[in-house]
Amino acid sequence: MGHLTGEVRAIAARNGGNEGSTGGNEERPWARWFARSGSLQVEPAEAGEQARTLLDADGLAAALRFNERVLDTLTGDLAGLVEYVTVLDDAQTDEVLNTQKLIDNAFARVAAQGVDRFVAWLAELRTQGHPAIAVQALHAYGRIADGDPAAAATSLDSAADRVILIAAAALHRPPEDAARLAIETEHDASIAYAVIHDVLRQRTVPDIARFLRALHLLGATALVNDTVKQFAALSSGRSNLDKALLYVALDATPRLREISLDLLWRTLGAIGDLGRTPGPGQQHDLVAAFWALCPGGRVLEDWFKLRLDGRENAEEAREQVVLLLRGSRGPGRDRLVAALAADATPTNLKRICESLMDEGSEVEAALLVRALARSGHIERLGDFLDRWSWAQPSTETTRNLLYWVLTPEGPDREPMGSAVVEGIATHLADAHGRTLGEDLRRQAATLVRLRPPEEIVGLLDRVPSRVGRRGRSAVAADVGWRLAEDLLVYPAPTEERYVAWYAECLAALAGAGFADAVRTSWHHLADEAISRRGAGPTIAETAHRLRLAASSANEERRQELVRTADRLLIRYLDQAQSVTPTDIVGITTRLRLHRYPTASRAGVLRRSVGRWQDRARVDAVVETLVAAGQEEEAEWVRAGSS
Repeated sequence: MGHLTGEVRAIAARNGGNEGSTGGNEERPWARWFARSGSLQVEPAEAGEQARTLLDADGLAAALRFNERVLDTLTGDLAGLVEYVTVLDDAQTDEVLNTQKLIDNAFARVAAQGVDRFVAWLAELRTQGHPAIAVQALHAYGRIADGDPAAAATSLDSAADRVILIAAAALHRPPEDAARLAIETEHDASIAYAVIHDVLRQRTVPDIARFLRALHLLGATALVNDTVKQFAALSSGRSNLDKALLYVALDATPRLREISLDLLWRTLGAIGDLGRTPGPGQQHDLVAAFWALCPGGRVLEDWFKLRLDGRENAEEAREQVVLLLRGSRGPGRDRLVAALAADATPTNLKRICESLMDEGSEVEAALLVRALARSGHIERLGDFLDRWSWAQPSTETTRNLLYWVLTPEGPDREPMGSAVVEGIATHLADAHGRTLGEDLRRQAATLVRLRPPEEIVGLLDRVPSRVGRRGRSAVAADVGWRLAEDLLVYPAPTEERYVAWYAECLAALAGAGFADAVRTSWHHLADEAISRRGAGPTIAETAHRLRLAASSANEERRQELVRTADRLLIRYLDQAQSVTPTDIVGITTRLRLHRYPTASRAGVLRRSVGRWQDRARVDAVVETLVAAGQEEEAEWVRAGSS
């Protein structure tokens, strides 16, 4: 007792008295705790206050020593022990003290006296109006390492108390022991459910995998099923990343693979339960989760390959694909889309795309159709489109669908090759989609960006020539218009190769007899270029390239291309209210650099700028040309105006 005597002296000194003194006890109530014999006479509430004081002043070690002495004296006094613990746990004080270890010691001391004593103390706690501390006691009992919580639970009358005790025990034991607890209490459904519920919500995913493995090895099939069902549900609070992680952990063990597949099936079903609008349960992208956890694997890909191969009713799988694609924006989506395009039957692909389009998810539908088109598999593409022809889609739907098919690499890349287009159209003609095949040819012909000139002409030649708004002549005019639009996206001189491509396209169209397409194109180019800043050099460059293309043509075609080059310049320069003197100098300078024939340059300036009605604007052009050292061009303008 020597150490305690020293401790008491220290306390006495702080309180202004001596241990052996009997005076001033009214001011030092702690002195009444010690009789002259050295035994501890405890007033529980005051002991609790002193324990808190020691904890605050001297730290945990001193408070624990004092706590042990108090507990030695109060062990047989349940009411006194309740009073002592209540003071330690006082939630009304402003002090922040770590009294839990002191309280846990009290719980352990009572528990060591047997279950009946512990149950009696719980009753005393509630009788004195301290239900919160009773719950703490149940938790503490569950945490006792050498305790038998399952046996203790049978002594508790309250089902709620049994649940609290067993759930605490499950959370503070290894997952394997938690599994045994769940099995031992399986006869009481509420307790088993609570164990599973708390394990699923408060343990890490690797621990849950160990929990499931133990249940499986112990033969608790029903508990395994309940655990997987609860974990996969939207109400579990677990993210899709957690679910993907548990799948991976289970799938790594062959004997647990069936459980992992059940988890995946239930997880996908839970996504379907959300309905068509992605909700909070999809705050984590399941597709991205599997991509991050299995970058080289094919979890979702292989799952849907088996369910969309045409051998069974795939309605549920299609619904899940639609929701996954709509809820996915992260990495992994492209890989899933590519796998679906390669593995799913054309019928299933058609229905998935149809659902996406009906719900306004055109972006996802386009991804899937383009992935299918990138394969270049004529028969699969033909079967896919043939099924659309049976559905009698609207004009807009058809146009969008064919556009995605014809631009497999995206709208800014070269469209589908003419050989593949023709192969698909032929396949459709042999099936039920002849009309759709003709629409495919027409739309393919108008997708001209970066397409080789010979392909443009070849596609136009295959467009039906029947009379009507969308016959070959109308499509040819559309081709010419689009050629001009595409050229204006790439203004010279930084993208001169596009100007060369444009000129070669016009030359090819002229050689194939599509004069209307050529005329439409250069008219539109001249008219639209005026509103595009810096497009003047494009016009000059185009005229130059048209003359170069003419050099390899026969005489009749050569003359036509030469005239087209001059007409393009004249039409552009004739827009007197829009063309500035600086624009004109830019054009004449580029024509000089390319050694554009003098006679043609003179004729162009006389017939355009020289004929402007606004004499002041003509004089301004002349002055600008002279200032640029182009007296000859200035003279040609004067000659036209006179």
